[in-house]
Amino acid sequence: MTGTEEELSELRQFFRVRFSKQGDIRFTSHHDLMRLFERALRRAGLPTAMSQGFNPRPRISLPAPLSVGIEGHNEVFDFELREWVQPEEARQRLERELPEGIRIRAVRVLPPKPDRQPTRLSYRIPLLEGHPVTEDAVRNLLAADRIVVERSGGKKARTRNIAEFIRDLRLEDDTLRLLLEVTAGGTARPEEVLGALGCEPGRHYLRGAIERDHVSLSSSL
Repeated sequence: MTGTEEELSELRQFFRVRFSKQGDIRFTSHHDLMRLFERALRRAGLPTAMSQGFNPRPRISLPAPLSVGIEGHNEVFDFELREWVQPEEARQRLERELPEGIRIRAVRVLPPKPDRQPTRLSYRIPLLEGHPVTEDAVRNLLAADRIVVERSGGKKARTRNIAEFIRDLRLEDDTLRLLLEVTAGGTARPEEVLGALGCEPGRHYLRGAIERDHVSLSSSL
């Protein structure tokens, strides 16, 4: 990094927003959510830092994309400002421009160049009456060395062992609590774990009822 870039980095302010995404807006895609936050920052009049190059873009990030249709209760949105603003002022100005269904839970100032690598994702999944999940099935799945699923994409389907990503799985009454690890090689999907337990969408669970209740990042904020 050049001296000029170092000076610019020192002048910038780095924010992390924890927010929830509930209701109909859960059907908003990752790219549309990025545009939503970009517009909100612009309308709030916040001095958003821009990338360099021929096509400058706001320096914003959603480190852990949320699948369309799934609610998020503690999601992460990072942005950078080229001028310093008090955190509470930034929160109030941004909050006024967000649509129904997006609620800010917390705003924190981060050190320069924060680590944005997700490490763990926590889910809550209500099950429907007549589901096949038992305590024994949960224990067996956690003990398995291989849980192979098929993923479609591109010209042909691929198989993946998702056992390495499942860190915790619990059955609490008729609700599954799932903790997934995120690695450089990816992670598992809640629907894949449900399928491994013999659950079928629409019959044993509703995809729209799946909730992601926490995103952990390596920076721990």
